[in-house]
Amino acid sequence: MNKKLIAIGLAGCLAIGNMSIVLADKVTEVDIKKELTGPVLISKELEGNQVKVETEIIKPNISGVELDVKIPVIKGLKDSHYQKELNYLIRTQTENDIKEFEEDVKELKKLNIEWKPQMIVGYDVKSSEDILSIVVDTYIFTGGAHGSSRRDYYNIDINKNQIIQLSDLFKKGSDFKSIINDEINKEINRQIADEAKSYFTDDEKFVTIDDSHSFYIDKNGNIVVTFQPYEITPWYMGHPEFKIPNKSISHILKDSKAVIEDEVANFNKIIINGKEIKLNQPMFKSEKGTLMVPFREVGESLDFKVTWDGENKVANMNKGTISAGAYVGQDKYYFSKAFVYLGEEAKLIIGTTFVPINFIEQVLQGVTSITNDGILNIKY
Repeated sequence: MNKKLIAIGLAGCLAIGNMSIVLADKVTEVDIKKELTGPVLISKELEGNQVKVETEIIKPNISGVELDVKIPVIKGLKDSHYQKELNYLIRTQTENDIKEFEEDVKELKKLNIEWKPQMIVGYDVKSSEDILSIVVDTYIFTGGAHGSSRRDYYNIDINKNQIIQLSDLFKKGSDFKSIINDEINKEINRQIADEAKSYFTDDEKFVTIDDSHSFYIDKNGNIVVTFQPYEITPWYMGHPEFKIPNKSISHILKDSKAVIEDEVANFNKIIINGKEIKLNQPMFKSEKGTLMVPFREVGESLDFKVTWDGENKVANMNKGTISAGAYVGQDKYYFSKAFVYLGEEAKLIIGTTFVPINFIEQVLQGVTSITNDGILNIKY
């Protein structure tokens, strides 16, 4: 299938039929290989947990080739059976690649080739807290204009001992694909405008991600959506990656608490159902780093009737059949007749009750996000 390219920011352009091929300035096979093989982390104990990623060096007995094969071995997961299966999965993928490479080398030797076939495998640990993200790089050269490169992405929920896919990060029913598609298209258009990269524009152009699209979590907790070479760009562009801004997806993440706390920049204002409100009592962060919001001002802005039970030290809000509240000095909240625990106690400061930000979503069932100006946005 012919691929029509947008040619931008590179040295020259050679037109052949329906294809435009951009000739990169001083881009060599060595440059591409450096890009496609990431750093290797050996015997690294991951911060904040007992999980370790160690390196296994595989040395196949194949003569007349260049081989450098290092794969990750995960240790310290609570479920040892799952850990064994996961390591087996990673190793088997590489063993299959080695077997195919060996068969190709046998055929090449019959042709008396002058070049040396290459197989290079390395890995990089991208994140290591609640989600362990590992990228395994495989580069193989058996002749032709350039080698082939593939990246395999392993995202493991350390607490649940399971591999997760992209859709697992978002609330059920959320339209995360449309939001991420928009962010990717915006970045593609920006790069085109800046004359930075080339992208296919015909049938191979970017259209949409799917539930299991490849991704990793970076060291700052950002979702990075990834593509293989040739998927949406020419080969020499390597592996396109798109970091998705937390502000655009915080309201649909299953665990948006950390995003909210990190991104709020204005503690004196909130936006509730599209209306900006200046707070009489500003928000603050607790000793645990939890964003605390004023109970009464938020409740009344949402048209709840807010009352105070001084005898039991309970702040209440009611609207129709909906009732919710917070027990001051305790990590104890309620919605209708059910108790909810949020990991942070409600606080009474100079006559004002403050509750943690996750009270909005986990108790009231509202939606929170952050504007580009760093203002907390609540929809209910």
